[in-house]
Amino acid sequence: MSAADDALYAAAKKEGALNLYWGSYEQKTIEEIRDAFKAKYPGIEVSLLRQASQTIFTRLRLEIQNDAVQCDSIGTTNLLHYKDLQKLGAIQPFKPTNIDMVPEAFRSIDPENTYHVGAISLTTINQSTSVNAPPTSWTALLDAPWANQITTGSPAFSGDVASWVVAIRKKYGDDFLRAFTKQKPKVGQSNVDTVTDILSGERKVGSAAPFSYSLTQQAAGNPIGVTVPSDDAILNLGLTAVPTKAPHPNAGKLFTDFLYSVEVSNILAKNFWPTLRTDVPWAEGRTLESIKWYRNPVDNLAAEVAEGIAKWKEIVG
Repeated sequence: MSAADDALYAAAKKEGALNLYWGSYEQKTIEEIRDAFKAKYPGIEVSLLRQASQTIFTRLRLEIQNDAVQCDSIGTTNLLHYKDLQKLGAIQPFKPTNIDMVPEAFRSIDPENTYHVGAISLTTINQSTSVNAPPTSWTALLDAPWANQITTGSPAFSGDVASWVVAIRKKYGDDFLRAFTKQKPKVGQSNVDTVTDILSGERKVGSAAPFSYSLTQQAAGNPIGVTVPSDDAILNLGLTAVPTKAPHPNAGKLFTDFLYSVEVSNILAKNFWPTLRTDVPWAEGRTLESIKWYRNPVDNLAAEVAEGIAKWKEIVG
């Protein structure tokens, strides 16, 4: 540990607890990160609530409204959450010790240092291995064979799906959403629901699907495949912050620091997630440069996410 982390650990150990509200990683990965934190920093009891990003955010907002904040670290995939919390003065400035190990483009995403990158997420297509010729682009999802065969999450609950909707509207406009609706997709909440539906045999193809979690399931021997669309995987950042009124603020800050450790990036690589450190390679030799991806420009992104969610509710339902 650095001297700064050593002092932070001492303060966090006095607090004795850490409450995580996280939606950025699926259950297995965030549990492994939690367990690694507990092993490195004994004396801090860790409570983990892992739900869809919108569910996590709604709970924290209610706690703020009732002046009864229990969350020490929030991690969601929706920029709107942090803009809202920022306006309320509900998240506190903190610059993590090892933030300079993050890819340069993601180091200074908030000039006020109230939120930071907590996950790098790629949204792609997934499919049952029973599908011989899966769709190879977003527009191919609109082809006749995929009517009544598509599963997807909802931008109202998942930040990754919201980011995908913004990107799709930029690329193809609302006509895509209208045609997509005619395919009669099954709409869940989290993008992880696409994996559940495919493995259960309920649907064959997942749209706005989680790249990393799908690869993890594939590696475990489950009948699911992953396709990176020819018209770009969508890159979204999971974000994290420490609430201003966190009951254990030093523990929350220590956990933020821990996210940029070698231990966490090794866990991410093992679970097929993009690592948060530039000196820890991804699984199977993948890199940001080896995947064709698109990230929504940050200018006006909050407004575009809100508009995308509204259009989805209007068109898709």
